[in-house]
Amino acid sequence: MQKALEYVDENLDTFIEDLKSLCSIPSISSPNEGIKECVTKIREILEESGLNVKVLELEGANPVVYGDYKPEHYDKTIIFYNHYDVQPADPLELWESPPFEPAIRDGKLFARGVADNKGNIIARIKAIESILRTDGDLPVAVKFVFEGEEEVGGISLPKYIDKYKDLFEADIGVWESGDRHENERPSVKLGYKGIAFFEFFVRKADKDVHSGRAGLVPNPVWRLIEFLSSLRDEKGKILIDGFYDDIDINNEDEELLKGIPFDDEEIKEEYGLEEFVGKFEGFEALKSLYLKPTCNIDGIKSGYIREGTKTIVPSEASVKVDFRIFPGQTPEKLLENLHEHIEKYGFTDVEVKYYYGYESAKTSPSSFAVRIIEEATRKTYNREPLIYPMSVGSSPIYNFINKLGIPTVSIGAEYWGSLVHSPNENIRIEDFRLAIKNVVNIIDELSKH
Repeated sequence: MQKALEYVDENLDTFIEDLKSLCSIPSISSPNEGIKECVTKIREILEESGLNVKVLELEGANPVVYGDYKPEHYDKTIIFYNHYDVQPADPLELWESPPFEPAIRDGKLFARGVADNKGNIIARIKAIESILRTDGDLPVAVKFVFEGEEEVGGISLPKYIDKYKDLFEADIGVWESGDRHENERPSVKLGYKGIAFFEFFVRKADKDVHSGRAGLVPNPVWRLIEFLSSLRDEKGKILIDGFYDDIDINNEDEELLKGIPFDDEEIKEEYGLEEFVGKFEGFEALKSLYLKPTCNIDGIKSGYIREGTKTIVPSEASVKVDFRIFPGQTPEKLLENLHEHIEKYGFTDVEVKYYYGYESAKTSPSSFAVRIIEEATRKTYNREPLIYPMSVGSSPIYNFINKLGIPTVSIGAEYWGSLVHSPNENIRIEDFRLAIKNVVNIIDELSKH
């Protein structure tokens, strides 16, 4: 693969221009902005790189761009998952350059979506191009799946898999992203938490009432506070009966976590904190971050919150809550447990709206897929990779691991300062270059197994 690696260096500027052209398209899934244009651009880049392309479509869903290359003789197939949709760029005033006008400063490329997830889209396509242009063929078959709804829950991907299952079959999967730690060691993530997103409503009087009547008229905000307090304790433990029954986290996961650098004071300083949730310290704090489910309040809406005063008892209140769940748990079972909790503790005046959710999944550390990617990553970066049993965030990786049975891990072109989902999102050019080379090395390692 030496010629392919040299091709990467020789053509890096061209690859960056392709990345900039993709990042200039505001493919925001929530308002369905720029989706068609982004699909067209990805198709064009795939075809120019020597891959066969299909645009898969389902009614009411954003398209999936599917690309593949099958050599005449091969034993293994690798599939790459990415998403082309991005988060909205707000607040715009905090960007140092326009979010959809990619700019290079200080060795970094700034744009909305460059880290999450378009830098990895281009890195993976260009790795395959580099091998094809220098060798004329691949030693393994490759597949690409680029979806357009990850940022709104990946709700259509399971439907695409059900309809086009044969297109998704593979021996090993590479998921969307991964970063480099502050010590420059690359991360290899074996799984993601699942998620379940809810909104809870309480309604009392049929209109807002003068607060002089607060001794008579029930306040829905106080009722909502009582309900929220019943869901978890001050240490973050979730109090819903049966919540922890099915969780599959074992000693192997804890052992992996012991190899992850963690500086309590540095993280507290980064976020301006005096203490963590539950007052956890050291390894217990690290476990709380990676190996414990969470119940989080995203926002509360009620009453008068503008400038000045207005003395009322609000008529209604609502709160949005997300749960991060682990292997063995499902959003459906959580919803069932929530309804039982509401009945058992007398919160029948609380209405529940379930928005979306999906299960968690992770690949075993002993999988051949982990060994291949670990070895390739070590070779690319000349550093020992950090192996995470689980990411702190959620992504629908269960579609590959649980639904299709493909051992899948996550790597990528980001670094600790990529500011994913934030203003001034960026990747370092050097990390982009190495991410391309890492895919070349993964193909090489897979061909040896």
